[in-house]
Amino acid sequence: MERKTHGLLGLGILLAIFLGMMALMRTTAAQVAQLSGGQGIIDLTFGITPPKISSALSGYGRTAAAYYRWGFLLVDMVYAFAYVTFYRCAIKAVGERCKVSGRAGELLPMVPVVGMLGDLFENTVMFILLGGNRSGLLMWAFTVFNVIKFVFVYSSLAIVVGGALWLAKKRLS
Repeated sequence: MERKTHGLLGLGILLAIFLGMMALMRTTAAQVAQLSGGQGIIDLTFGITPPKISSALSGYGRTAAAYYRWGFLLVDMVYAFAYVTFYRCAIKAVGERCKVSGRAGELLPMVPVVGMLGDLFENTVMFILLGGNRSGLLMWAFTVFNVIKFVFVYSSLAIVVGGALWLAKKRLS
C-alpha cells in the first residue's frame, strides 16, 4: 500500500511539473503572437505544409523571430522533457496495474520518447528556419517531425487515459 501511495504522489508531482511547463509554454507562445501581430506558433499546427511554413515564417518580424527562437523554443525543449517523464511513468504505472507484460510492456513506455524526439528535432529545424535558412528540404523535415511529435505524444495521452479508464471500469465492476 505504501509503494502505491508513493507512486501516486510521484505521478502527481510529475503531472504538476508537466502542467506548469505547459502553462509556461502557452505564455511564451502568446508572447510570440503578441510580438508578431497575431502570428501563431508554427509548432502547434498539426501537419503544417512547407508552403504554409514559408508563409508563416515571413510573418515574423525580427523581434518576434528572435523571441520564438530563444524564448519559446527553449521553453518548448524543457517542456518536452517534462511531458516525456510524466507520460513514461504514467504508462509504466498503468501498464503494471493492467498487468501488461512482455514486449508490449517494454515498448509502450517508449511511445512518448519517440514523440519527444520528434519534438526536439522539430524544434531544432525551426531554430534553423528562424535563423534565415528557408530551405524547402528543412521545411519538409519540419513537417515530418511535427507529425511524428503529434502522433506519438497524443498516443501517449490515449494510452494513459485509456488505461486509467480501463482500470476504473475494472474497479467498479
